[in-house]
Amino acid sequence: MEAEMIKGGGKEHIEEIVLTRLTEEDLWKLSQESLTVWSWTGFRLGLIMFVQGCNQAGFGIDWGVISGINALHPWHDYFGFGTTGGTYGLINALMSIGTVCGAPFMALADVIGRRGINFLGNAIVIFAALLQGCAINLPMFMAGRFFMGFGTALMSSSHLVMLGAMIGLSNLPGNDCWRIPLILEAVFPTIVCLTIYFLTPESPRYYVMRGQREKAKEVVAKHHTTSTDINQPIVEIMVTQMEESLESDRDGIRSFWDYRIFFTKTARYRLLVLVLYSIFQQWNGGSIITYYMVAALETVGIDGTKQQLGVTIGTTAVYFVFTAFGSLLVDKFRRRTLIFAGLISMIIFQTATTITSWQYSLHASHAAAALTLLWIFLYQTFSATLIATMHNLYPVEILSLPLRAKGMGLYSLIQGGASAVQTYGIGIGIGKVGYKIWVVYIAYNTVQLILSYFIFPETSALSLEEIDSVFGTPGVAPVKMSLDIQKAKKERAAARRDEESWSLR
Repeated sequence: MEAEMIKGGGKEHIEEIVLTRLTEEDLWKLSQESLTVWSWTGFRLGLIMFVQGCNQAGFGIDWGVISGINALHPWHDYFGFGTTGGTYGLINALMSIGTVCGAPFMALADVIGRRGINFLGNAIVIFAALLQGCAINLPMFMAGRFFMGFGTALMSSSHLVMLGAMIGLSNLPGNDCWRIPLILEAVFPTIVCLTIYFLTPESPRYYVMRGQREKAKEVVAKHHTTSTDINQPIVEIMVTQMEESLESDRDGIRSFWDYRIFFTKTARYRLLVLVLYSIFQQWNGGSIITYYMVAALETVGIDGTKQQLGVTIGTTAVYFVFTAFGSLLVDKFRRRTLIFAGLISMIIFQTATTITSWQYSLHASHAAAALTLLWIFLYQTFSATLIATMHNLYPVEILSLPLRAKGMGLYSLIQGGASAVQTYGIGIGIGKVGYKIWVVYIAYNTVQLILSYFIFPETSALSLEEIDSVFGTPGVAPVKMSLDIQKAKKERAAARRDEESWSLR
């Protein structure tokens, strides 16, 4: 019936059809009625968040550690390379190359489950951390970098770090100052491997995809209701929504290695957004502040180990704090608004950094160096607040349920490829042109801002079904339709509030 309405009703009625079903607002109210946070269910959810927080920490720790040990002379003396150049660039790129190789296996989540794929990824990271920390030569160290990337491709990847220990560890004698931080990268993955099967349930969506409806209902009931009763209304509603989303894109369910679905007409635009967002995330200039902070500081005369580690821990702490702050904003503003504001702030502070670094190259003044540090800290602040929280949110939202595991694998693959090019390129470039490398990212982020305005649809406050309609409705631009649906939802919510206020009079 809906198909006939679309054929006969024209484009102007599409949004009305999408809105005829249960809204996210309705589901949210039902969820509030079904779940009390201060309960055993809330306690179980807290344990799940702890495990997943450790799962996410694994990747972020690496760039913090590898950037930190770049300031340690014993590390460079042992392997015989500098803080920039081809060797250091290759060391960073190898992790991204590992990510590219590991990313396609993310689709194994549809075979062994979401818990299984994360367990496997963390186990590989433990092996990689030990391989790096115990490396007796450069090839062994580089192999550890590759496996680190391979393992993290199968995990979540939030940038939570542990650089605070680096300053203290820098005082250790000999090679322990760099070996111990690398081995410590195995701590959080070990916690995940030991607890994930005991504290974290399998995804109900995985059970739905495997035809195990009752198991899916049990998981939803246990973690979305205080009573844990599978007869609660919200349980049936959520499982039914999962089934409908699956049915709407049945072609996406193929062998884990089969990615042809992304090249079909129905998934092509999603692929375009996924590719662009993956590249944009990597090529915005952030790697200068993470992997190449030591080299960036040397361009303004900050070359002491303690000073470099102090700045690195400072920018990392800022990123951590403001990412947490940004998580409070992510549902208060549109995704597009946050992306645009984040990119504009990046362009402003990268331009300011270029100007003050240029002034330092002319006069070598403390004021120019201090201002350059200020712009770098502000860059981190705005980047974390406006964009960081969306790196694992927006790509998930644009993917339909059957495409999600493969889509996130593809997302990691593209990210890894883009990161490999960037990290190796910066290693060569910053050694040759110094601070002028910022100009490349000023130009690139400007292009990125323009393309994102015309290509990225809005996804905030849209249900899976509405997002499917945004990407799957023929003859309507996805960006326009996403904004039209949001406008219609706001108008309907306003009308409902007016009706309620009149009923109370």
